[in-house]
Amino acid sequence: MTTSLVRQVLPRPRPRAATADVHGTTASGFASVRHSFEQACREAGPPRTRGAALAVVQDGELVVDLWQGTADPVTGTAWSGDTLVPLLTGSHAVLATTVLLLADMGALALDRPVAEYWPEFATRGKSAVTLRDVLTFTARLPAVEAGLDQRDVENPRMMAALLELHGLEDDPRAGGVLHSPWTAGWIVAEVVRRVDGRDLDLFFLEEIAGPLGLDVHFGLVPDQLPHTARISYGADFRSRFPAPDGGEDSGAAELSGRVWNNPCPFPADAGVWSESRRRYAVIPSLGAYASARGLARLQGVLAADAVRAPGEEPLLLSRRTLDQARSFWAEGLDPLLGGVSAYGEGGLQLLDDGLHPAVRSGAFGHQGPGSVTYQAWPRARTGAAWVRGRLTAGPAARLLDEVADAVDRSLRAG
Repeated sequence: MTTSLVRQVLPRPRPRAATADVHGTTASGFASVRHSFEQACREAGPPRTRGAALAVVQDGELVVDLWQGTADPVTGTAWSGDTLVPLLTGSHAVLATTVLLLADMGALALDRPVAEYWPEFATRGKSAVTLRDVLTFTARLPAVEAGLDQRDVENPRMMAALLELHGLEDDPRAGGVLHSPWTAGWIVAEVVRRVDGRDLDLFFLEEIAGPLGLDVHFGLVPDQLPHTARISYGADFRSRFPAPDGGEDSGAAELSGRVWNNPCPFPADAGVWSESRRRYAVIPSLGAYASARGLARLQGVLAADAVRAPGEEPLLLSRRTLDQARSFWAEGLDPLLGGVSAYGEGGLQLLDDGLHPAVRSGAFGHQGPGSVTYQAWPRARTGAAWVRGRLTAGPAARLLDEVADAVDRSLRAG
């Protein structure tokens, strides 16, 4: 199987007349979501830079499938329902789902040391670090000491070999860094290779994306490049992350430099993420690509599996595994980025109920950079995904609140 085969089994939307320059479909009861989507797109930036998509899957049905704008401002390619977006730091929950499937298969256990599967990892005090520690960013391994450049991070096996020689971080704040951009992915990818024999991208394709018909991938193949969005930054986006000089606190500067500037996941030239070489590379913590439909379908599957009767055959993950994965494990204020993050035992980000606890209670997924977000709402058996090409500092909460409101109304009407 090749990645391109996944696209052939994806359901296509029923054509309907578009309003303004927003395209796609909404099911009965979700018309208000289209208006909120239009507003969110208008606020995202100039017309040629504000391509975006929103998808919602409820009980396996695609009830919202909207897209708008330009996928690639350089070529002028319009956004479509198939447009793939790099998730960057939002890749983490996709990565965690891969590990959870291996746990469901009995190939590994989250509470076992990484070194049990990768013996060379045990050096320099890392013998007790577990997979759960890695997935929840509590392993005290938020960064790499050796200086790296943008090409180094495209070689996961080289990075795994480098991490074998790495010790635990001495800085006391490292244990509270509840999101680091690079290291967890390299560790996970090497464990996947060691226990399964397949590289991360092939395992994900053959065990998750292919069987479920999901347009979600680690790394791309050439025929996908024309369908991939080119990211850009809003004026205020990069200011959210630690500057290269780290500010006045030299200790904070040193830790920030290792975590967020070695190298920076959001380089000044956003075009790095649109180079063919970068798109082909497997960068586990930042290199997942997905359409909004693909992400929403994945979250919809997980939401449905999370509320199945114990012992009932799941679509992807067993109820037992998901119950454990969503059990609270870590929460805190990140000392480098600010903001509170919370994770379940399996590395799934636990999300606030927001304004609609009847729908979003027990929500999980991941908040990515620049308002990219995807969420699973088990109580409503719903998955939602909002992606866009221009990364800005504003949250996606308002749009997803409207989605949750529409889902709430649909449940009450049903």
